[in-house]
Amino acid sequence: MSESHLATLRRWLAEALGLAVFVTFSLSAAVLAQLGVLPALAADALVPGLVILALVYGLSDLSGAYFNPVVTLAFAVRGSFPWARVPGYLIAQFLGACGGVWLVAACVPLPKAHELVRPWGAFELETICTALLLLVILATAKRKAEVGSQAGLVIAGTLGLCLFTAGSISTIGVNPSRTLAAALFSGTVLAAWPHLLGPFAGGALATGLTYLLRGPLNPQEAETANGKAEEENRQKKGRSSSVKF
Repeated sequence: MSESHLATLRRWLAEALGLAVFVTFSLSAAVLAQLGVLPALAADALVPGLVILALVYGLSDLSGAYFNPVVTLAFAVRGSFPWARVPGYLIAQFLGACGGVWLVAACVPLPKAHELVRPWGAFELETICTALLLLVILATAKRKAEVGSQAGLVIAGTLGLCLFTAGSISTIGVNPSRTLAAALFSGTVLAAWPHLLGPFAGGALATGLTYLLRGPLNPQEAETANGKAEEENRQKKGRSSSVKF
């Protein structure tokens, strides 16, 4: 297997593993909250935020730590992520989410969805929360030199804030892969349309606002989008080509 094929497999595995871990911990926390073991605040916001924090620091050098089809598409639209890689990432993310849902469903009944708002209200919440999260992600990528290693803290904190403020009145996911996987297992795909479509609307909004506010991509954003391993591979190829006669 060539080095490029191996790198591609590692990226797919990192994305699938990241979604599987995130979904497993998030759903498990929701189950514990419904059983009265965990406070709702911890289940809705703290656990997902901490898991994303760990995953960003643990896997971002391999795949860019997208773990969300909306984030993947946003970077592709920005031009910092190759469109040729998008299908593989989306499939890996969905399979990882299905794996996480299956792990939880194999042990306990899946947590029940709670909706205190109408479907269009849930759609608006998903749109706003996803837009805010993606604005922060794109901003930290574009300002990598200033933000540095604190990017994971900023992103995890933003996700936790969104889930804390909106999660008490709606089953906010800000991640279509997670939502679709859970809906397929529970047979509620049609009812989940606000949580499936809302994040894409939020992603489009955030991508447009980022261009208006910050302009086109820069090298820092491109490097962040593709992961540190990609940059190291390019450097290795450059060194190997420089010694050829």
